[in-house]
Amino acid sequence: MSLAAEHWGIAREDVGEVRLSHVSDNDAVAYLARSKLSKSYEDTWDERFPNDVYRADLRLAEDRWLRLSLHMLSGRLVGWTWYGGGGEGPSGGTGAVSVTEQRITNKELLDYLKQWGYEPADWEPTGTATGNGDYVFQSRKAPIGEARLQLLVKPGESIAYRLQLPESFTAYLAGQEERASSLSMVGYLLPQIVLFVLAIAYAAQYRKHTSLRRGWFLALVYFGLYACFTMNMIAGFRSRTSSFQPPSTDGTVEALLIVNAIILALTAVLTSLSAVAGDGLWKSMGYNLWPSWRESGFGAKVLRSMKQGYGLGLIILGAQSVIFLGLDGLLGSFTGSDASQSTYNMTYPWLLPVLAWCAGISEELIYRFFGIALFRWWLISIARTLTRREPSGRTKAILTFVAMLPPSLFWGFGHVGYPIYPVQSRVIELAIIGVLIGWFLLRFGLMAVIFAHVTLDAILMSVQLIFDGLPYDPVSGLVSMAMPALVGVAIWRLHGVFSRRRAN
Repeated sequence: MSLAAEHWGIAREDVGEVRLSHVSDNDAVAYLARSKLSKSYEDTWDERFPNDVYRADLRLAEDRWLRLSLHMLSGRLVGWTWYGGGGEGPSGGTGAVSVTEQRITNKELLDYLKQWGYEPADWEPTGTATGNGDYVFQSRKAPIGEARLQLLVKPGESIAYRLQLPESFTAYLAGQEERASSLSMVGYLLPQIVLFVLAIAYAAQYRKHTSLRRGWFLALVYFGLYACFTMNMIAGFRSRTSSFQPPSTDGTVEALLIVNAIILALTAVLTSLSAVAGDGLWKSMGYNLWPSWRESGFGAKVLRSMKQGYGLGLIILGAQSVIFLGLDGLLGSFTGSDASQSTYNMTYPWLLPVLAWCAGISEELIYRFFGIALFRWWLISIARTLTRREPSGRTKAILTFVAMLPPSLFWGFGHVGYPIYPVQSRVIELAIIGVLIGWFLLRFGLMAVIFAHVTLDAILMSVQLIFDGLPYDPVSGLVSMAMPALVGVAIWRLHGVFSRRRAN
């Protein structure tokens, strides 16, 4: 607010609403990461031209908006734009220059930049303008790899900057995003629909081996936690708006929330059906991988699974690190940035670890518990039909390994939207980890792999919380790592209380 008052004479009472969000330039971050120039850019340019900023959208009278881009550490104003009615604040302020929009000289533009603290000698005109009419100036300093830093200037309306990337890299990223969309559609969305239909069919067919009530509680937990997390991410939805686009309307955010609620509800139903169908299939094949609450030793088994989950989670974390190193060497993998799930875009950052529980519950029930059981049942049935006899133990072991591959690939294809390039590196990573977790499922049971998955994600998220610099988040990070143990002990104690009451 002080910056708005200083530069445009905007009083606090003139501001009807303030929307804060963390935004990041994924393309620039990805280019710098691929070119190994992130540290060089940070040392040279980040103080004035950061790739990550706080964005403050101020709504004024007559539906006018002033967008301020602020350095995340120093709070320095690094860019601004007016939307909805033209530039200049109530009293003109620094934004006023006596030039016409149709004919403006480079000298006048450079003088205008000097008013805002830019050194005119450091910038040269490119002779071009953006589609919005912003004049483009380019830094005279050495390029960053093949990229050039540019200022976009429209006197009285905006000053912004961008890292102009080489066309070859922007074309590469566009191709990667197109490939990710195709893989997500063919490898994730369509299989999800098929799994939904099959889960209904097999839940009905094998209901004599299980109970239709299995999984409903976990599905409700998943839906409730994810709904809370989604409401916690409203600023994250707003951050998806480009820095060169007007602020998103409340209707846009509400539409996203409604769509997410529908997707969550359908995923919760699939999670519940997968629990029933998976339990029925495994039991029909002679496996009991998921003890029931009614069993006398359920609490002790949960406690043991929790302890195993910590060990297995650390094993998966180590395997993931090795896989990353291998992919970096083989494919030259690199990462961009995604501010939509940044803790800075959360109303309550300490809620981040609930996402670990959502992923651990739904993904293990759908892809491991049901997915592997389904493909194993199919493959063994085909082998039995072709050979007209029961497959040997060795054959079953091989077929079980093969059965782990399709659901692991589906799981991987569901994560190609993350800014990790090339997109196939994420699929390869999760396919390998999916097979590893599948083996853990057969060896230690469903509860152990759920705890392992939750522990893995909780550790990664706790590191993010500990180092994000927000108040109380280091404590939240430590609680995140301890949460699987707390939940395991709570279930153990709760089951003990109910068991004693039943006995009496």
